[in-house]
Amino acid sequence: MIITLSDMYQGESAELLSFGSDTVDPKRLRSMGLREGRLIELLHYDPLVAKKVVVGLDQARIAFPAELAAGMRVRPLKSYFEAMKVQAHHDSLTGCCSRYAADHIIREELQKFSGKGVPLSLLLADLDHFKRINDSYGHQAGDSVLKSFAALMRQGLRRCDVLCRWGGEEFLILLRGTVVEEAAQIAERLRRMVEDAVFPPFQTEGLVTVSIGGCGMPPGRDFESLFAEADSALYSSKHEGRNRVTIC
Repeated sequence: MIITLSDMYQGESAELLSFGSDTVDPKRLRSMGLREGRLIELLHYDPLVAKKVVVGLDQARIAFPAELAAGMRVRPLKSYFEAMKVQAHHDSLTGCCSRYAADHIIREELQKFSGKGVPLSLLLADLDHFKRINDSYGHQAGDSVLKSFAALMRQGLRRCDVLCRWGGEEFLILLRGTVVEEAAQIAERLRRMVEDAVFPPFQTEGLVTVSIGGCGMPPGRDFESLFAEADSALYSSKHEGRNRVTIC
């Protein structure tokens, strides 16, 4: 996968492949050691406030204006999440992580969070009235809705997030590096994406909706208690009329 530096997330390592035609000053970048074939680690990227990039290169830190990063083409090395996705089982219908894989990833992340204070949030999403789709249109149509829903979720999430089919029409989402306020915004965006989409076998939007519950992950709590809190929030969304978001 070839991407630009702005698409990397903090801590990710990548091989610097080339400078595109829109790179402002490739000669200056090369003079700092940022040459094709070198391995770099993204330590900081802020194009709006500080307007600078900080990368790790051979045990050194290099800072430069964010505008110089435009056009830099990189190939990410296999990150923790990508490696887990390759090794773990996937749901054969939707291509999402399996429940077993997600359970392992979340427990690993909780351990890292406790030690380093990395913010995490957990979402549970459940398709509303899914049984009606199966009963009215058949299980093949229901499977098509599940696949389309999973694809839509992937469009709305980042590469570092984990999407899991937890069971049936319920999906679990781990938001890495995300505080609970940001999780609420992401959840609402995902809900609207579903509401605005047209799902086969339907011919109009708004006929498939999703309820979402979620919570943030403070240190010192185990996965079971966190899942129970997110599940309780999901139940509230269902009980209060569905097609809504509840964040604890």
